[in-house]
Amino acid sequence: MTRSILLPLSISLLALGSGASAQQQSDDQSNIVVTARSLENTSRDLAACLERGCPPEEDIAASLAYAENLFVAGEYRDASSILRKAIGRNSRYDERLPEEVSGLYRAYSRVSEHLGEANSFKLATLDARDALEAGFDDNDPRVLLADLDVGDSRAKLGHPDDARVIYERVEKEALAAGQPRVATYARLRQALLDDSRFVTTRNDVYRRRFVQQLQEIRQKPLEGAEDLGLIADVMLARVDRRDGKDASTEDLIRRFAERGGVKRPMLLYSAPLYTDADLDRESARPNSGNARLTSLSRNHPTWADVAFWVNADGVVEDFEVLRSQGETGWLDQVKRHVNSRRYAPVARDGEIPGFYIIERYTITQRFAQTTGTRLRVREPVQRIERLDLTPENYEQPALTQTS
Repeated sequence: MTRSILLPLSISLLALGSGASAQQQSDDQSNIVVTARSLENTSRDLAACLERGCPPEEDIAASLAYAENLFVAGEYRDASSILRKAIGRNSRYDERLPEEVSGLYRAYSRVSEHLGEANSFKLATLDARDALEAGFDDNDPRVLLADLDVGDSRAKLGHPDDARVIYERVEKEALAAGQPRVATYARLRQALLDDSRFVTTRNDVYRRRFVQQLQEIRQKPLEGAEDLGLIADVMLARVDRRDGKDASTEDLIRRFAERGGVKRPMLLYSAPLYTDADLDRESARPNSGNARLTSLSRNHPTWADVAFWVNADGVVEDFEVLRSQGETGWLDQVKRHVNSRRYAPVARDGEIPGFYIIERYTITQRFAQTTGTRLRVREPVQRIERLDLTPENYEQPALTQTS
């Protein structure tokens, strides 16, 4: 079975509370998908498709499958090239195939993130939304959710004020269009911005506003989005846990257990990927960014695939590195982060013993905007990008490929 492996960052967090409902709102937001066919076969499929002049639907599907396999193989530049060429061939079909064309742009934006191509990430996210606008009404939930993705990209690129303007606008448009779930997603994102501001500034104004927004979502949910109050509960519990208070997390665990558990992973808490000590160590290292420019400029970036089990109680077990490329010392903080996670208890019906999760982590540095030179220079700040590679059947402990 195929599944999307390139979800937008904030959608990934929000979908922890109600992933199926989000998909019902947005239909199938196709990005890159895990395929069961090998790299060689997906390459051959695309070549044959282009040779016979296949329809754009088939071209897009074959390009995405091949690009996904290239990405999983660590060939990021080649994956980016395949997607860029597919966009060139098929972008003109956005009115007839808005979701398919948008999926190409979205996949390209995710690969660009892992390459440190910040400008390509930004523009492709905008293009993904515009492709949907070409084929659907402006108040269609797919368009509104894509606009939230644009806001997410602005936040991730360090422009939280721009992101807030977008989130507020989408909330207003979603309410006017009778889309309460999308409006609630926009509200949750605004709360996340305030939490981020609090973490960086320690200004209690942002903390109070964050808590107030989440409590309002819990106590006064929009009709048709009542279940999304659970996301607010999870977010509040994470903040409590960050402050050393475990009671709200334990209460959530009890609530899920009383309901019979979950059949899909639902993350309740995780420690930050970067601790203050990690950040201090990185900033203190002489020429820490410049020392990595050579390796990061190659077509073979530093990455690793890690896997772990989530047991019936929602506890992480058996962390392991499946494969990696480049140095691996940085994986200690990934292991610490993953092992700190606490998930909702697994359903006790005996169908699923636990969840086997596979994630790709990539070290990258963004290309910086520079003046006075045509040479592209990377920022000195190291970033770790994460991507879920888990197959649809979470209990299957391996990714298999067929001919």
